[in-house]
Amino acid sequence: MAIEPIVLFDNGHHKCLMFDSLVTGEGVQSNQFLVVDGKHEALIDPGGDLTYTPLSVAASRYMNLRDMDYVFASHQDPDIIGAIDRWIVHTKAKIVTSKLWARFLPHLVSSYVTTKLSGSVYDRIVGVPD
Repeated sequence: MAIEPIVLFDNGHHKCLMFDSLVTGEGVQSNQFLVVDGKHEALIDPGGDLTYTPLSVAASRYMNLRDMDYVFASHQDPDIIGAIDRWIVHTKAKIVTSKLWARFLPHLVSSYVTTKLSGSVYDRIVGVPD
């Protein structure tokens, strides 16, 4: 069964989609958002291991995951960015977060993630002023 997002905005060029039912059982459901502007995309608070597979499958209907521009993390909790290692390995996206949380994100990434394909996690995290 395909997961259908809630369309918050769509004018044909710019879309904002919300995914609110990716977790079943006892897991924590946070809302994931996909913003598509032409050929540029950003995932906002994409979640952890429980949301990675259903979100990546659902989002791939609207974009090429590999070429996604950004993943935005509002903070470092596992229900927000716990699957950071998968997003780093499977996309070219920069991980954008506040400068405060940027120093915590590498702790969520195993050393095996640093590869030729993904580069250093430190090169992929963009800290913005708080």
